[in-house]
Amino acid sequence: MCCNRIGQLSAAGHVFHHLCEALIVPLTSVSPAPKIDILLPAKERFSPSNAGAISGVVRDLVQASRAAKQFRIIGTDVETSLMPDHFTGLLPKMRWLNGHNLGLAAAYLDLIRKTGAPDLVEVHSRCHVARYLAQKRPALNVTLYLHNDPRQMKGGRSVSERRYLLQKLAGIICVSDYILNCFLDGLDDCGDLASKVGVARNGAHRWLKQPPTKENFILLAGRMVPEKGILECATAIAQVLPQYPGWALIIAGAKRFEESAPGSYEEKIATAIAPLKERAKMLGFIPIADMRDWQARAAISACPSLWHDPMPKAVLESLAAGCALITTRRGGIPEAAEGRALIIDAPSVASFAYGFDRLLGDAAFRQNLQQIAWQDFPFTDTAMAEAADQLRLQALTDSRRKT
Repeated sequence: MCCNRIGQLSAAGHVFHHLCEALIVPLTSVSPAPKIDILLPAKERFSPSNAGAISGVVRDLVQASRAAKQFRIIGTDVETSLMPDHFTGLLPKMRWLNGHNLGLAAAYLDLIRKTGAPDLVEVHSRCHVARYLAQKRPALNVTLYLHNDPRQMKGGRSVSERRYLLQKLAGIICVSDYILNCFLDGLDDCGDLASKVGVARNGAHRWLKQPPTKENFILLAGRMVPEKGILECATAIAQVLPQYPGWALIIAGAKRFEESAPGSYEEKIATAIAPLKERAKMLGFIPIADMRDWQARAAISACPSLWHDPMPKAVLESLAAGCALITTRRGGIPEAAEGRALIIDAPSVASFAYGFDRLLGDAAFRQNLQQIAWQDFPFTDTAMAEAADQLRLQALTDSRRKT
């Protein structure tokens, strides 16, 4: 991709950004200021050491919002919160009967009986919890914020379940166009109700003020689970890297977003990269500050998802750090990566090996991708928060119009 293409992308991004700014009505313009509760999945730990992907997105959404003071985040109680001024921790009520998620929702209903109902409650990634709240408190304005395919979630698997959500909820916010299409699958007859569904594409905070100096290593970061494609990618790198002296491999991540003992999957990865000896390291789980340091330094970053990843932050953060990114045509990934990364259409050890050979062997190609990633990055946390706030405002406006 030539420098002219970089300029076109950058110019288009600026025009789009200014156009969006002109159309935005800030959530802070609403009077009286609406109170918005965000309800996390029960398994999320909204803490600095164990924050999962959804917790990270919620933190960024609130921090980057111009209406940050209007949010309260509800989740399972933790000793230390990511955002103490915003977070209220609860224990699931009668989880032996309700289960963890509905138990947390029941505890939340007890809370708002005491503190008063918010203007909007936003349920993250739990279709059946959004339905439960809408049924228990019909006057409550409930929105659903979808981070994953609802067709694989309790309460969203069938067309009839998603139709019910569309009819009863104030709005549905999706992290990518891919997830929006998943929700609307089979709902071609929903008519005007489709306007309730919108996209607030995941974003990432650009923590770097200028393009970083890159070092000759590949960063392979992600959760150590088969669907993330870490094993296939590591195997490919082990095949290619011996041809390129002076390059190394860094693998970061664990099965969960916390320190834990390596499992059998990690052992398979360790076996695959063993021939590289000191040129490959597995760091396990590392804090976000350490991860950002590695991302800033990495010349190449790999996000090799095999499943239909909705909109992984690893892709966005790699681009934000100006990495030459290699990723896959899965789920919502192309919405950010198209034109900005080397996309593998049919991921396999062989196709990954071909991609790494191209990135390592063609310095001009690699450096061009780095330049594009840095110059054309519209996927900021601010853009994400503004899009989400507009959809919240729409939900509030529609609900007030009906009362």
